[in-house]
Amino acid sequence: MMKVFLLSIMIIFAGFMAQAANNNPWMRTCRIDQGRFWTVKVPGDEQALCLFGDAGIGAETFFLFKTNSGVPEAIHAYKNRNSSSPRGGVCGAFDAELVEGKDTTGRSFNLCQFSDGSLIEETTLWLGAGSGSNEALDNALSKTY
Repeated sequence: MMKVFLLSIMIIFAGFMAQAANNNPWMRTCRIDQGRFWTVKVPGDEQALCLFGDAGIGAETFFLFKTNSGVPEAIHAYKNRNSSSPRGGVCGAFDAELVEGKDTTGRSFNLCQFSDGSLIEETTLWLGAGSGSNEALDNALSKTY
């Protein structure tokens, strides 16, 4: 009897979790394009990412692009590879700030945050569109809804 009760509780909880995922547009958009929704802690905040293999982009950034709400600076820099600043480092070269984050497993992420708040993982930006490591992200960015 106790097993049936625990199983019932688990099924109900799983239903609530699935509903919560469906109500999060960033998570849903990421998953529709075969990405993994991921969160990282950054100093004083938490950021959501959408991971496509080794490539990472801010979940909000990805959502805005996919829903035709404009082209965030991070995506513009990624697609056009127009390094415009003499500042150091990958992020600095694209006129973005380096933000360091960690996920719950301790994995580190170096993120480039642009003045509009858009995010992209540093190595993803450095390798750019057309890189074999970024193929899944390129496919996801090839169309909007």
